[in-house]
Amino acid sequence: MKRLAKFVLPALLLAIASMGFLYLRATRPEATPAPADERALPVAAVEARYVDVRPVIVEFGVVVAGSVVELRPLVAGRIAELGPNFIEGAVVRGGETLAVIERFDYEIEVADKEAAVAESRSRLEEARAELDAERRLLAIARKQAALRMADLERKRELSERGALSRKARDDATIAANEANRSVVSAEQRLERLTARIEQSSAALARSEAALKRARRDLDETLLAAPEDGYLADVAAATGQRVGVGDRLARLIVARRLEVSFQLKRGDFGRLVGGDGERAADRLLGRAVSVTWRVGPRDFAYDAVIERLDAEIDPASGGIGVRARLVDPDPGAPLRPGAFVEVRIPGELYRGVLRLPEGAVDGEGNVYVIEEGRLAPRRVELLRRIAKDVLIRADIAPGARIVITHFPEIGPGQRVEER
Repeated sequence: MKRLAKFVLPALLLAIASMGFLYLRATRPEATPAPADERALPVAAVEARYVDVRPVIVEFGVVVAGSVVELRPLVAGRIAELGPNFIEGAVVRGGETLAVIERFDYEIEVADKEAAVAESRSRLEEARAELDAERRLLAIARKQAALRMADLERKRELSERGALSRKARDDATIAANEANRSVVSAEQRLERLTARIEQSSAALARSEAALKRARRDLDETLLAAPEDGYLADVAAATGQRVGVGDRLARLIVARRLEVSFQLKRGDFGRLVGGDGERAADRLLGRAVSVTWRVGPRDFAYDAVIERLDAEIDPASGGIGVRARLVDPDPGAPLRPGAFVEVRIPGELYRGVLRLPEGAVDGEGNVYVIEEGRLAPRRVELLRRIAKDVLIRADIAPGARIVITHFPEIGPGQRVEER
């Protein structure tokens, strides 16, 4: 009996405890969870403001010489004198004397040609005077011949009537023939003098041409700078003998300094705009600004696009452009080879929104805040400028546009601007 009680009593207690647990669980109060509050995500936003924007295209280029003059003497001789600025890198002005060739031989040549001209002119004047005299003699001879012919006619009439001897008639005939011969001789002399005058005129013209050439050669003994510029590759010294065409130096023309740079294909297309074979002409004549940075100082220049390079760079696909500096000061330190920044005004965009690049999502939408929630707006992307974009969209002026993106972003999302 004791043994049975030993097993029954624990089982009974366990059953009572289980029933109590089940009762307590069935009668426990039901816990109702409190509703969770919707979280507002913090965002950054900007005001929708429509503006006119003209982007500036920034490129880098190199200053090059648009025109280089080879300084060569046009006459041979010994260099008698060099100008004070005839040195490497010197700045020279147009008309400034750079070198002088020994002038003695050329001065003698001019004097000799002047004497030849004077001699030819005097011979021509002599021939003209003879021609004038011969013309007067011819007039006299013709009058004399006319008188002899009239006398011959009278004597023929008298001879026919028997009032004059035959000998007298023959003498009158001979005198008339002599008078006619004198006229013919005078006409021949007149023709010869006319030809002689033409020859003398031609000789005078040759002498005057030779004198002009001699004077030009004398002038060419002075080698002057044709324009303002910079001297390079100077190779001349006093006493040096030079020949025609020997190069003494190169002159980099200051007013023809140019900037060579490349435009990307996209920028080139936006600048020329439109279609047609003459579209590129819209780029020519466009004003650009050039900046040369030397340490802490900037040198600014105005320039005008003049032409495109003959070839396109096959590696980059860029279009080479040449812009001429407008009236550069020859005394300024800018020289060919300088690395410069070029700023080209681009196309004008009117009535657009300029936003940070991150404001537009991958699907071409921006989000505006309406009553604390996000509303998407489709946009037209026009242009990227640095880290900004230019867009067009149906967004009311003054609306708040979200410029930050996060994984939960989407229509209807509750946000809080901070």
